[in-house]
Amino acid sequence: AFKYTNLLWHFTDFTVGHSHLGFYGIISFAIWGGVYAIVPRMTGKEPKQHIVGAHFWLAFIGLLFYAIPLSIGGTLKGMMWADKKPFIDSVVMMFDFWLWRAIGGSLMFFAHIVFAYNFYKMTYKREIEIDVNEEAFKQLTALTEI
Repeated sequence: AFKYTNLLWHFTDFTVGHSHLGFYGIISFAIWGGVYAIVPRMTGKEPKQHIVGAHFWLAFIGLLFYAIPLSIGGTLKGMMWADKKPFIDSVVMMFDFWLWRAIGGSLMFFAHIVFAYNFYKMTYKREIEIDVNEEAFKQLTALTEI
């Protein structure tokens, strides 16, 4: 790491935004891709592609709305600290960036709800209700026809 950037970004929201790009943006999307590839092969049920697309775009746009403002705000916060500005000024300055973080986090949360719905649709097995009397009658009539 570069000394200046380490001093600038250490203890700021840049770290949070940057780590979400790596962990959420790469690992979560890879896991979702694996689930969308493997589960339909196991269950024989494909999710609707437009709902999978909604999941992807909600998560992707949410991630951008989350990580980019935190990275920019964290950089500005670090610059304020380097200029020896009061801590509370950096907190007040971060309000708009935290608002965008909340919007992005909400979109990511809704993406998780859509994913849970897709997973449910891929794995749900409807139990067929069997009328025992009707089944027994079918079995008996099949035996008497022989």
